[in-house]
Amino acid sequence: MRRALLIATLSLLAFPAAANAASVKLVECVPALEPGERSATFEARMHPARGSERMQVRFTLQERRQGALPGWRRVAASGLDEWLTSYPDVRRFSYSKTVRNLSAPASYRMVVRFRWLGDDGELLRRKRARSRSCRQPDLRPDLVATDIAAVDGGYEVALRNRGRTAAGPFAVAFAVGDLVLEPLALEGLAAGERRVVSFSGPPCRPGEQLTATVDAGAAVDERDEDGNVAVAPCSG
Repeated sequence: MRRALLIATLSLLAFPAAANAASVKLVECVPALEPGERSATFEARMHPARGSERMQVRFTLQERRQGALPGWRRVAASGLDEWLTSYPDVRRFSYSKTVRNLSAPASYRMVVRFRWLGDDGELLRRKRARSRSCRQPDLRPDLVATDIAAVDGGYEVALRNRGRTAAGPFAVAFAVGDLVLEPLALEGLAAGERRVVSFSGPPCRPGEQLTATVDAGAAVDERDEDGNVAVAPCSG
């Protein structure tokens, strides 16, 4: 996991509220293609308990990553897992934290611990709450070769971008058995777009292997590289 970058803002406001109320909420969740643009903002709020002089909050970020072990795991980052203390006798303690540079695909939530302290620092009450999760999908392109067909004078290959963003320029390679044909250069493929490309080449022999490789030069940063190669037997 790349180290999260944190921005914290403090807000102290005064207004009547129920005693011992404390909560944390997900204020904003920003998915993005670039890691540095992904962010999640969480806000914790609490009100005084009877006899309390100061209040404290402690933020712990948790992550659940696709393909990793099940369950939530703590994310270690600067600015987290430390007690933040209010001024004396405020009527509401509100603290927000924004975490950036998040991984994808993954989900993030904030677990917040609350404490109420007396005038001599003794612990009067405590509470724990967690926010809704912020889902960070993997927005990268995902190029796949879905079908190969032998046609008069050559071959056709069906391509598709299964990702959430457009792919830039890439090459498609094609081989008939051990014979490698001239690669085809494409300017790109939009998210969700399907395209059929053609190769000129000699007829294949029945049972001979036909191989199509999309993004043959690894020019595109993809969500999944497993579908880049498609293989089919020549039907004669």
